[in-house]
Amino acid sequence: MTITLNDRSPPRPTLRARLAGWMPGPTFARDIAIVLVVKFALLMMIKYAFFNHPMAENMSMPPALVAQALLSVPASHPSQGDQHAR
Repeated sequence: MTITLNDRSPPRPTLRARLAGWMPGPTFARDIAIVLVVKFALLMMIKYAFFNHPMAENMSMPPALVAQALLSVPASHPSQGDQHAR
């Protein structure tokens, strides 16, 4: 049984060589990857710009009150309906 220590496999290409091989010619996978990276970056910028902190520190409401305001349907008054027909 012989063990070979010098494997004659070609060396792995460097990052620069892989990027150079990826750049020429339009490929669908490259275009999708670029669009996804740009989209993710824009979404993170929007999140940090608008949704990380409240506008003022005193503007906080209990979560139950927020949920009630978002999920409840305002009741319509019967006296308000069909006034245009009179």
